[in-house]
Amino acid sequence: MYRVIHPEAPLEGAPREDAYLVLDEVGNRAGHGKVIYQFQPHVDPDCPINLYFDMKCDLAGRYVLLGALLARARQLRDVNPGVHARAYTIVHPEDTDAQAFYTSSGMSLEDREILISLQVPQGESRLPMGCQVVAVPLNTPDEQLAYLNRLNNQDLRHIDFVILQQFLRTSHFQLLGMTRDNMLVSELMMVGNGDTCELMAIYTHPDYRHQGIARALIHRSMVILQSEGVSRFCARVMTRSQPQMGLMKAFGAHEEEVLSIFPGLML
Repeated sequence: MYRVIHPEAPLEGAPREDAYLVLDEVGNRAGHGKVIYQFQPHVDPDCPINLYFDMKCDLAGRYVLLGALLARARQLRDVNPGVHARAYTIVHPEDTDAQAFYTSSGMSLEDREILISLQVPQGESRLPMGCQVVAVPLNTPDEQLAYLNRLNNQDLRHIDFVILQQFLRTSHFQLLGMTRDNMLVSELMMVGNGDTCELMAIYTHPDYRHQGIARALIHRSMVILQSEGVSRFCARVMTRSQPQMGLMKAFGAHEEEVLSIFPGLML
């Protein structure tokens, strides 16, 4: 008979009340897990609360651990009961055992991160009325930290200072911004080597979305990079994100590879 308890101290960065240890029938540790609360209204406006859980446990203890983690996730989401929320985790596309476990637990496997290739649209890269494209400087540590803070304010935290330094050393690095009324309303980062560039980050200020600004900025970026010898453009997108999938459609993109699967459950 397996049971779960809270650890005596924080576990892997999670507060002890958001973490669990799994003990077997004789009290030996058989695994552990944690829940991380994420409020991301900019990234996922339709479902702002995302509760990521991670499990490391032997097969026999998985179900009792999952039950405890989902129960804690429901407690955390009840802080904002009127806001849509989901619990999710990450599995590798080739980990069929984990996929079968989460499917048998009533979780959906529809949400995925995929690598797509983008096609350069025909014609000129026209800008929305009143907009201008500018090169955003990253010459000093202060400018670099200011950019990372702007990403953080849009709930984009996958790039830190160390990763940014690595990007700056690539043969193709581009950080473009779109301004309107002298205000920076959108930014895009493209990074690559040889004939390939990847869209690493893009955001548009919430007040300026649904106006074609991101689409125009990507197109202008592609045109500039083509003059530098880039012929292949790719991006990583979340299939559950309507804005990201909309951009995929706008650029005639097609799926190249499934990178991750996100078993999930709406709460």
